[in-house]
Amino acid sequence: MSETLPAKSRKVGSGFIGLCLVALATLPTGLAAQESTPLTIEADDFLEWNQTDGIYTARGNAVAIQGAREIRGDLLVATYDPDSEGRDIDTVTATGGAAFKDDTSRARGSKFIYRIEDRDYRVEGPDALVSGARGTITANTSIDLDTRADETQKMTAIGNAIYTDSDGRLFAGDLVNAHFAADGSLTAIDAEGDVKVTSANGRQATGDAATYDAGSESATVTGNVEIIDGGSRMLGDRAEIDLKTGNSRMLSRGTGGRVSGVLQSN
Repeated sequence: MSETLPAKSRKVGSGFIGLCLVALATLPTGLAAQESTPLTIEADDFLEWNQTDGIYTARGNAVAIQGAREIRGDLLVATYDPDSEGRDIDTVTATGGAAFKDDTSRARGSKFIYRIEDRDYRVEGPDALVSGARGTITANTSIDLDTRADETQKMTAIGNAIYTDSDGRLFAGDLVNAHFAADGSLTAIDAEGDVKVTSANGRQATGDAATYDAGSESATVTGNVEIIDGGSRMLGDRAEIDLKTGNSRMLSRGTGGRVSGVLQSN
């Protein structure tokens, strides 16, 4: 059975269909548990509740608001198990100009999928973006957040992916994984495919793969590596870069290959 409501706001409490959006971690600062605060849903066209299939739909500049949290899209769809006792929502999907914001974070893309029980989400491109106080990550294909049982998280960006931290350092590649501690602090980054590491002062290192350790603020770039600093360049197979001091070291393969450099002096 479906109930179609006129195009106006509808407050939904946990006793109605149990729709409670949790905080969507964006360059994570931690995930809150589901709350009992009522959710207000608005749409220009219609609101529909399909009680048989467990689907709640809002169409036309739709927005769901709960406290400081807000998720928008041309279409919002929330699903739940209609045979469950609490009828708690398991997935919320926004499509068409999808966007999310709260007090500390923002996300946008063509599609936004949030899985409440797993506390995971996906933002689909093109031009997918997730941002927060600790940095910004963008991608043309998708950005996925995986939350583990110990509250640590991994964010995976695919397709011309770029992570920029709050200090202005940039890590780019065809695939970029950003790893976060339970408190939301960045612990590591690994990138693959046409990678680029750029320091805050503009020094760049390119290669086939890169890893970054946030604790030591050091990066390792491997495979056809080039370091560019103004008019100076170094070439080799492996580079070790201290992003705190700006110092770098280029290494050869150790199998007869050589490192080389073109150094410009004033």
